[in-house]
Amino acid sequence: MKNKKRNQPNRSFLEAMDDILGKNDWVIFWILFGVTLLVGILLYDPRVSPGGDDSAYVVSAHEFLKSFKFPGYQGPLYPIMLSLVDAIFGMSLAAFKAFSLVSILGFMLFTFLAFRKRIPPFLLFVTLLLTSVNSHVLYYASQTYSEAFYMFMLALLLFVFFRFFINREGQSLAFSEEIKRHLLLAITLIGIILTRSIGYVALLTLLGYFLIYRQWKNIGYTLGCFLLCFGTYQLIKYLLWGDASLQATGQGSSLLNKDFYKPEYGREDLAGFIQRFLINSNVYISNFFVSMLGLHESILPGGVHASPKTMLTILIYGLGITGIWMTFKQNRYLFFTGMLTGLSLIVTFVILQTIWNQQRLIIPAFPYIIMISFTAFYYLLKKERSRFIQSLIIVPVIILFFTSLSDTVKAIEAAQKLKNEYSGLTPDWKNYAQASAWAAKNLPEEDLVACRRAPISTIYGKGKEFYGIYRIKSSDIKYLIDKWSENEDQYFAITTEGMTEELYALVLEQYETRMLINLTYYLLIKNEGDIKQKVKKWPDLQIIESTEALKSLIKSTGDIAFVYDADSLLMPLKEKGVTHILTANLRLNPYVRDGRIVNTVERIVAFTQEKYPDLYILVQQFGTPNDEPAEILQIHWEVTNK
Repeated sequence: MKNKKRNQPNRSFLEAMDDILGKNDWVIFWILFGVTLLVGILLYDPRVSPGGDDSAYVVSAHEFLKSFKFPGYQGPLYPIMLSLVDAIFGMSLAAFKAFSLVSILGFMLFTFLAFRKRIPPFLLFVTLLLTSVNSHVLYYASQTYSEAFYMFMLALLLFVFFRFFINREGQSLAFSEEIKRHLLLAITLIGIILTRSIGYVALLTLLGYFLIYRQWKNIGYTLGCFLLCFGTYQLIKYLLWGDASLQATGQGSSLLNKDFYKPEYGREDLAGFIQRFLINSNVYISNFFVSMLGLHESILPGGVHASPKTMLTILIYGLGITGIWMTFKQNRYLFFTGMLTGLSLIVTFVILQTIWNQQRLIIPAFPYIIMISFTAFYYLLKKERSRFIQSLIIVPVIILFFTSLSDTVKAIEAAQKLKNEYSGLTPDWKNYAQASAWAAKNLPEEDLVACRRAPISTIYGKGKEFYGIYRIKSSDIKYLIDKWSENEDQYFAITTEGMTEELYALVLEQYETRMLINLTYYLLIKNEGDIKQKVKKWPDLQIIESTEALKSLIKSTGDIAFVYDADSLLMPLKEKGVTHILTANLRLNPYVRDGRIVNTVERIVAFTQEKYPDLYILVQQFGTPNDEPAEILQIHWEVTNK
C-alpha cells in the first residue's frame, strides 16, 4: 500500500479543491444560501424605485387580479405570479418584495442543483459565493423588477436541460419519454419568454446546441413541442382576452428605431447596430459588470478611462470566448451556459438603445459571466505545464470577495437608515409620492388624476388608478401650413426667445398654437386688429409673416418641426375622463438638483394654459416653491367649451 501511494502522482491544487468542495457540497451550499438570505434581508429597501418599470409590474398584477386585464406590454408571467401574492396579502409592497427574495433564493437552489456534480465544484462555488455577497444582485431581492424572477427561471431551464437532455445524451428513449421531456423543456422555455422577451434567445441557443452536436431528432422534437405549447398559449390568450399579438411586438418594433421615443427619425441601419453593440459593450461590461465586482475606478490602477475600458471589455470577452472554446469538448454543461450567456449579451447589446444605461439589464447574466470567466482560468491552469501555479487562481477569488463584500457592507449601512417608503427620497420624489397618496385618500374614487409616473402613483395611492402621460403628441405642421395658406394675412408667428412678460401677455390674447422648429419655440398668433403692429415695436424679435417664410425656416433647419395644439393635447385627457393633473419637479438627473426636470406633464399644462388661462385651479401643493414642489390641479373642462 505504501508503495502504491508513493507511485501515485500528487494531486494538483485544483483537484484538491474540487475534492474538498465536492465532499462537502451540501454543507457549503446551505451556508451560502443562508448568507444570501441574510444579506437580502439586511439590504431590504421599503421604498418604491423611481425607475417606473418595477411599479408597472405591480400595477399590471393588480389589474389582472382586479379586472382580469391581461398584462401584455411587459412579460406577462411575472405580473401574473405577483397577482397571486396580491390575492393573498393584498397590494402589499413588502409582500411583493419578499417574492423577489424568494426568487433569488430559488435561483441559488436550482443553480446548485443544475451544476452539482456536472461541473468542477470550484467553479460552482466561486459563482455562488460571489453572488451571495453581491449587493448589486441582491438589491433586486427587495425590488419588484423582474430580474430576480428571470434569474430563477434561467436556473430552472438549466436544471431541466441538464438533467433531462445532456445527462441522457446517447441513451435510446421511448417515444413517450421523448415527448414528456421535450414538453417539459418547451413549457420551461415559454415561461422564460413570458417573463422577458430576451428569453427567445434561450430557444435559439437550444437549437444551436443541438445543431452543433448533430442532434437532429432533438431539433424536430423541440420545435414541434415548443410550437404546440406556444400555439396553445396564444389560443388561450385570444379566447380569453381577444389578443392574438405576439409578445413585445410593439416594443420590439420600437427597438429597431434610431430613437425609441421618436419613430419619425426612422429605422436604425447596420452601422448603427454595430455602434450600439460597441458602445453597450463598454457600458455594460467594463463599466457596470466590473463595478458590480467592487472594482471601481478609484481602486483600479490609474482609474478607468475610455481606452482602458475598451481593453477591459476585450479582456472579459476574451475570457468568455476562451471559456466557451475550452468546454466545447470537455464539459457540455459549461459550454451550453457560455453559449446562452454570450448570445443573450450579444442580442441585448445590439437591440438596446444606448441612452438607457440600466445596470439591471445585465444582472441575470452576472453569475454566468463570473462562471465562464473563471472557467477559462480553470482549464488553462489544468494543463500540465500550469499545474505548479494553479493556486494563483484563488487570488482573484479572494480579491473579488472582499471588494464585493466592501460594497455590500456600505449598501447595508445605507439600507438600515430607511424606515418607511418615504425614507431617503429626494424632495422632488417625496413631494410627488405624497401628492399621489393625498390624491388617493382625498379625491373621490371616480376622479382620475393624470401624472408622469402613473404606476408609482398607484402604489403610493394603495391601488388607486392614475392616468399616465409619457410623451407630448405633436400635430401635423403640414395641416397648419395649409390652413394658414387659405388666407396669408390671418396669422403670423413670433419666436419666444427674449420675449418679455408684457409681450407674452399681449400675444396670448390672440394666441392660436405653439410650434417647435429646431429646438426654438414660436407662437402662432391670429392677426386681428393692430396686434402685429404692436408686436413689431419690440426690437430684434423674429417675426414670420407668411407660409413661405415658415417653410423656408423649416427647410433650413432640417425639416424638424412640431406643432403643439392645445385642443389636440387635451383631447386624450378629456376622452379618458381625467379630472386632475399632478405636476411635479422630477429631476432629469436624479442625483443633481440643477433645475432641469422631466417636464412632459408640465409642458402640456403650460401649452394648454396659453390658450385657456383659467383651465386649471390649484387644489393641493406639497413642498415649498423653492423645494421642488408637486401640485394637484383640477381641470375645469367647461372653459374649453367657451
